[in-house]
Amino acid sequence: MSAKLSKQELKGPDIFQSTFERVSDYISENKTRFYVIVTSIVVAFGIAFGTYFYWNNYQTSAAEIYAKAQENMARSAQARSPEMANESIKMYKELIDKYPRSSSAQMARYHLGNIYYHTGEIDNAIASYKDFVSSAKSDDTGIKFLALTSLGYCFEAKKDIKGALSYFEDAQKTDSVGFESIGFRNIARIYEQLNDKKKALENYQNALLLATDPSMIIFIKRKISSLS
Repeated sequence: MSAKLSKQELKGPDIFQSTFERVSDYISENKTRFYVIVTSIVVAFGIAFGTYFYWNNYQTSAAEIYAKAQENMARSAQARSPEMANESIKMYKELIDKYPRSSSAQMARYHLGNIYYHTGEIDNAIASYKDFVSSAKSDDTGIKFLALTSLGYCFEAKKDIKGALSYFEDAQKTDSVGFESIGFRNIARIYEQLNDKKKALENYQNALLLATDPSMIIFIKRKISSLS
């Protein structure tokens, strides 16, 4: 059996009904404003959902091309085939052209640099590495370190020793956890070429403190001994 309503409850207005009536009155008096607000909310939600689905499809499509290019690059490395390497270059370029803002395109720029470097196209490698670095944001994977270090190798190959040193030093300023010893060793080698034994020795000593590979530890100790 349902509970009986008190006289006070019978006399007083229902809360939901009174609220609904106030809202209805407001809408009647402010129809234009109400419809503008509702339309704005609907449009905002539509844009948000549309952007999400567009961006998700954008990244997915880019990732598909990236996966094919990676697979082809792995096969070309095993076969040592210039033709397959060129095919990978085409795939990476297609990815960058079609989906330039995707994370896959960002990595494609780095891989292009690697391919060009290994095929001896140093200027193209430099351009690709620079594209990667200029668009790279925060980096907690060490890829930016590797790209800057690769630029150092490129300039070293072009006999631009000071240019190489600049990139090796920039690489050391990035998040290079796990690569610090390599970075110091590269800088030390460049200072050797510049006949600055003091700075070369200092950087080899820093490299030794962070080295973990036994053969590399022996190599660095020999360098330190020869410079001392």
